[in-house]
Amino acid sequence: MMIDIIEKTFGHSNYEMWQKCELIRSVVFATINKEEGRGKKKRIVKTFKHNTPKGTMDIILNSCNHYKKLYKMEIGSLEIVKYRFEKINGEPKIIIDMVKVLDKDGKYIKFAKLEGVVGFLSKYPVKFKDNDSV
Repeated sequence: MMIDIIEKTFGHSNYEMWQKCELIRSVVFATINKEEGRGKKKRIVKTFKHNTPKGTMDIILNSCNHYKKLYKMEIGSLEIVKYRFEKINGEPKIIIDMVKVLDKDGKYIKFAKLEGVVGFLSKYPVKFKDNDSV
């Protein structure tokens, strides 16, 4: 089952799409105070300013959550957590055993497969965790 979301606009980042969806959400979910009844039974009720179908409102909420989640999971940096030094053919080399992927806030996302991480080493900041066993 595919969740309906607002389609990503070409050239927009996940952050920009999240902000765009939040703007749409603020318009669609805007409320006004409406008076009901007369005299002593008069009361004020909050109602939506716009008559938007529930399905459309669900799509907007799903889109906000989807693009927010994608933005929060964007890669910020890589941390090499397991490595060792070895001499190969008489030259010192660093052997990497484990790489951690961190988001923009420095929080853990997942451990990367070593075969797939090579292309990302030049694109993101890389730091080595202190290796006390060296």
